[in-house]
Amino acid sequence: MLRPFLPTTREGEMEQRIGIVSFTDPRAAAAHAEAREENIRRRHHELATFLAANGVSVIDPLSSIKSKKARIYGIATNSEVEKCARILSTNRASGLIVGCWHWTEPQLVCSLVRQLAIPVMLYTADDPEWAGAVHISATGAALWEMAPNHYALHHERTIGAMEQMLPWIKAVCALDEMRSSTLLLWGGSYCLRMNHLRDDEEKLKTFIIGDIVEESEYLLIRRADNILKKNNDRIVRFRKWLQKGGAKLVCDTVMLTEESFQRQIALYLAARDRLNELQRENIAGVSIRCQPELSEEWGVTACLLPSFLPFGRDCEGIQNVVPTVCEGDIKGLLTVTMLHKISGAPPLFGDLKYIGDGRIIISNCGGSSVYYAAPGESTAKVLSQLTFAGQCQGKSGGAVGYEGTTGRKDELSATFARMMRANGRYFMQVGEGRIVGLDKDLRDKVLWGDMWPHVVVETGVSQRIFTRIAGSNHYCLAPGNLVEHIIHFCRQSGITPLRIDSDEASINSLQVLYGI
Repeated sequence: MLRPFLPTTREGEMEQRIGIVSFTDPRAAAAHAEAREENIRRRHHELATFLAANGVSVIDPLSSIKSKKARIYGIATNSEVEKCARILSTNRASGLIVGCWHWTEPQLVCSLVRQLAIPVMLYTADDPEWAGAVHISATGAALWEMAPNHYALHHERTIGAMEQMLPWIKAVCALDEMRSSTLLLWGGSYCLRMNHLRDDEEKLKTFIIGDIVEESEYLLIRRADNILKKNNDRIVRFRKWLQKGGAKLVCDTVMLTEESFQRQIALYLAARDRLNELQRENIAGVSIRCQPELSEEWGVTACLLPSFLPFGRDCEGIQNVVPTVCEGDIKGLLTVTMLHKISGAPPLFGDLKYIGDGRIIISNCGGSSVYYAAPGESTAKVLSQLTFAGQCQGKSGGAVGYEGTTGRKDELSATFARMMRANGRYFMQVGEGRIVGLDKDLRDKVLWGDMWPHVVVETGVSQRIFTRIAGSNHYCLAPGNLVEHIIHFCRQSGITPLRIDSDEASINSLQVLYGI
């Protein structure tokens, strides 16, 4: 049985703001004009109703431009196109769906697409009575021919089933949100001199993210020290919350001491406090560098941040899910932020710890979102699967360990992904997978980092091929099958998608990389 994930938080879903505009034949002498306009009116309203029923905030210029009794209902003149553009721009539509119910002059649509410069989908019903196919094919060809912007060249076309539009809508709205959001790097990037973690931040701000800012980890250290001195009761409440939930705490005299655990908790609470201070900055995701400034100089690893920031609950109640990565991995942070915007659930980030035949293990050096300790289950169930034990690196501190879905008989659908760059070009590796239990034979062989979290993902790719295609030592994951969503996201942002969920697809993706 393949089971979907269920989110465990009440975090508000991303608002999906989509404009819809239906056009008509502007020729005065066209036949069947009355029946044509009635069909356009009906189809337009059906589209608006369907979208609203699926959680989309519909921006409909025709509702104000056209009266209920208007004889010509569709958009037919340049002046009406101008009015539509103003309304859609004022209401910040993330994307545009053009109702292609019957013939119109393609330049009318091209003009609107040029003025808006947002993702566009041409849609028509599967209806042989009217010339929807003529409209969608002629208008699509005109957008390619004229090419006024990126979105005209990369427009989408759909006929028939309206539900086929939903992945595109989710993707373009996620992209729009990211472009108005900020990523925060505590401690900067280029940890352990890993070149692929760095990036051209100004270039990224032209097509995928609003801003990328850096803060010294001292801001967290200072707040954590203050909590240790003046608000120790918060640390006590956090520990009691873990213990009440059944989390196991394996203390020792060197690494996970009482003092080091308190400092780890204080650092996590300091991170939450700092994010609350930055609410106006629209922080969509964070990175904690940790090594060596925290793990060696401050003397305690930051493992609770990537474990609990992307969860949604702690001892102080419901919290925002904040996608979190380690080591200043900018492309990893962009990937988990994209996954969170699309899925709404906590995303997973971690090291590609093992590559096997048809499966990989995503672990992390001390902590990954604890949501994956018991996906879709209650907070108490999640906490009961956690083990805090002494780290294998750093001066002191504990790792937040779990083994996702261990003992389960069913499988959990998921999407694994990784943004990468080769020779200056951006790619998104993506595949549909399944999270399965960590079998005992493999578990017994784990030595390095055996106290870390481990999530086994079936990829459908052989060991030999996945080893050749791997675009990073860090991979990301989110609930459900989001491959179609991510491909739409990539097309609209100018990133090349690479499927890596079968040997055939992975070899094809390798050929793309070899050809750059």
